[in-house]
Amino acid sequence: MKKICYFFLLIPMLVFSQTQWSLSKDAQGIQIWVRDFKESPYKEYKATTYVKTTLDDAINELLQAPKYNKNCQEGVSHLVKVSNQDEYIFYVKNDFPWPIKDRDVVSQLSVSRISENKVKLFIKAAPDEVPEFKNTLRIQELSGYWLLEEKEGLVKITQQLYVNPEGSLPPFITNSLLVTGPFKTFLTLRNILENLNS
Repeated sequence: MKKICYFFLLIPMLVFSQTQWSLSKDAQGIQIWVRDFKESPYKEYKATTYVKTTLDDAINELLQAPKYNKNCQEGVSHLVKVSNQDEYIFYVKNDFPWPIKDRDVVSQLSVSRISENKVKLFIKAAPDEVPEFKNTLRIQELSGYWLLEEKEGLVKITQQLYVNPEGSLPPFITNSLLVTGPFKTFLTLRNILENLNS
């Protein structure tokens, strides 16, 4: 995670709806679906890919990050603390051009081993774990998961998430990042994992 810019962390969504997923991008082995929310101008996404790696390497990469400090690099997830063996607190800030206000998010990842070959990392907002900064909107609503499934030398990686962006970001701005952000993130993640042992 230390080398991955989590574009998707500030992509806004509201609540999971029951509408059908629509495939929006299928390129370089990465698929991204989006769907509408009930009575919402925002969309949510789900991204998947297959990576030649191990389950343990994938878990470790998602949980590793530089230590949090008050001058964190923009767009990069930083580890605030490990509250116990299976709960990790991360912080990330995204800068926006004026007049859009900067956003930051504090998230908690809880690791659940479903089986020997399947692990789920649940994501939820933890806004009170880090003091708020002046002129930066703190994300209050975030939830989703990473799902890692290992089979025959490959790990299927799925990521689904919703974020309420707070404030008044126009839907056309945030929805425009709904595919491009996760696609870049998954490319980076796959490249890191496949080159760990090369």
